[in-house]
Amino acid sequence: MKPVAILLAALPFSPTVLAQAAAAAADAAPTMAEAGRTAKAGSAGPRNASEEDNRESAAQQSLPMTKEVAAGSALGQSQEGYSEAIKNQAGVQPTNSAGSSNDAFAIRGIKLNLFSNYRLDGGLPVAGVITNPTENKQRVETLKGANALMYGIASPAGIINFVTKRAGPQDVTTLGMAGNHFGQFGMNADIGRRFGEDRQFGVRINASATHLENGVRGTSGQGYFGSLGLDWRVSPKLTLDGDIEYYNREVGEQAGIGLQPAVKGVVPITRVPNPRQLLSGPWDVYTPRTFNSQARAIYRFDDQWRVLLQGGVSEAHRSRQTVRIRDYNPITGANGRVDVQPVTNDYRNTFYRGELIGHLDTGPLPHELTLGASSSKRYSHTYDVQNISLAQRQNIFDPIDLPAPVYTKPGVSNPAQSSTDRGLYAYDTVGITTRLKLLLGLRRVQDTEVTGSTQSRSYVTSTGYGALYDVLPTTTVFASYMEGLEAGGTAPSNAINANQTLSPAISQQREVGVRDTYFPGLSLNASYFEITRANALINPATNVYGYNGDLSYKGVEATARYELNRQWMLTGALLKLRARQIAPGQSFNGKTPENTPSLNTSLGVAYRMPSVPGLTLKAGVKYISERPVNPDNQGYIPSTAVYDAGLSYVTRFSGHRTTLALNIDNLFNKRYWNSVQSGTYGIGMDRRVSFSAKIDL
Repeated sequence: MKPVAILLAALPFSPTVLAQAAAAAADAAPTMAEAGRTAKAGSAGPRNASEEDNRESAAQQSLPMTKEVAAGSALGQSQEGYSEAIKNQAGVQPTNSAGSSNDAFAIRGIKLNLFSNYRLDGGLPVAGVITNPTENKQRVETLKGANALMYGIASPAGIINFVTKRAGPQDVTTLGMAGNHFGQFGMNADIGRRFGEDRQFGVRINASATHLENGVRGTSGQGYFGSLGLDWRVSPKLTLDGDIEYYNREVGEQAGIGLQPAVKGVVPITRVPNPRQLLSGPWDVYTPRTFNSQARAIYRFDDQWRVLLQGGVSEAHRSRQTVRIRDYNPITGANGRVDVQPVTNDYRNTFYRGELIGHLDTGPLPHELTLGASSSKRYSHTYDVQNISLAQRQNIFDPIDLPAPVYTKPGVSNPAQSSTDRGLYAYDTVGITTRLKLLLGLRRVQDTEVTGSTQSRSYVTSTGYGALYDVLPTTTVFASYMEGLEAGGTAPSNAINANQTLSPAISQQREVGVRDTYFPGLSLNASYFEITRANALINPATNVYGYNGDLSYKGVEATARYELNRQWMLTGALLKLRARQIAPGQSFNGKTPENTPSLNTSLGVAYRMPSVPGLTLKAGVKYISERPVNPDNQGYIPSTAVYDAGLSYVTRFSGHRTTLALNIDNLFNKRYWNSVQSGTYGIGMDRRVSFSAKIDL
């Protein structure tokens, strides 16, 4: 590992450099899915949006942060989304039922905010009402801990950053198909071209159409995706690029199963029902859609200074009928009360920023400076809200199709809400020696919260600093401290203040770590972190969703990759976590947050068969320890180990590169609770066999 030139992405104040730097993923341990692939998607080509991306990525070979990158075949096809690519990464766990139309995850025990923690090209926060498709994504970056806080208002858990494809130096025409044995089937296309006398214009088009089957019988649906990526090298100094993408779904939803009431302070754990049986009815259809657009301009004054301008909008709409079953007989599953909450939501995220980035020397010390301003606004409106209970009761172990609810009155509308943060920031990376780099930074934020006719404004100053030292050419240690605003969560349907969004709160993050490639074939990454954040939950005494004290997370995270030889590769990931609620006077003080495991690990093995070039076999296991079902820790869903297996085959068909893949999730067909959140279980899915194929024409 060469001495690090700069440290820019260490600090939580500008996502520009981080998004570019994370492309240099040589130091990131691959996921199990990555370990199983034999090569990148060959003709997909590099992103190549501008020479600026390549310059930044090359300059930042190692950074004081934790990141993992999924690319190529690990991303899947045809609206499978990003979940398969990240599920075996260190500290990642699901927070809802398998097969949901909107996958949700926790990182390091902290649930990602669906409206601030998913980003396009390091900038625009996507309004997350549907699982983000990856058809037009070059890679998915999981940026953890301090990296999340650098995005302004975001959860300290981590950022899922989607890097979009661009037309590369080689033309691209790829056709693909994907599906599963439940009956899902889809087609997709990827076309990339460059035009102009100097090939200065680039166009990348992606599209897919999918018949959806997530495993729950009676929840068939359709999903569509389309995107357009453009770039224009106007001159040697000016580069422009932009994206638009649209995706929607119309698919049935599974009902949620509520927790049993506590008996003498203990919540009895319900046995897991058949996850393939629909607990609601064919009328329970989810219809989300999202439209994203963004643009970026980079102008280089000279080799030392440049300016970046970026802006975008993410608009989303969803209509759903949230169904929850409770008060059922714990033995027979019968007589469950069915609550239905129809709701319609509109969301709009807008994002703008401008940065001046440059280099200067003060005597023997080189400085990399960034001066910037940003504006991020999150708007939401909830309407057509009702709460009713069906006359028909449901048996969660032997369900029937429930009759559709009859609404006898119009729904109510909640006041529109908006959260706007405008920030000024500056940071400086100083090269103390060729081995030691330091970074200092400051961000000043004006936060404005508007709910109906009520408005409040506050000012927050956050600081951050970091250091990175090359102990050996193969061994680097790093440390960082950050503080910043975390976006407020939205109250779930079973809270008194359902759909209300909380104001942002301050979070802090400390991390020290090491990366090492000293031993041939072995890559290790490990860190110790401490996170303090506000505790947002449904208060057991009042049933109101709000802030109640703080949360403390202390943990050790590690990833490893070991290439024994050209045939065998082993991968592993580990999170050992101690999470506690700090709320003196409350019943949950000192207890573990709900759905938070103390241990989260995964192991994977991949074998490239020398007798069949291009064929790779893989297998793996994901283990998550028991998790408390509520803030008072009155019960725990059991620990679970889920096994996967699969193969991939890269060959040539009629002279065209062809990639085939087959994966089996939940190999031994284990029944298990996938999660428990806000008083509702999430069910794991039965064994699933999925397949995909693509050909580069």
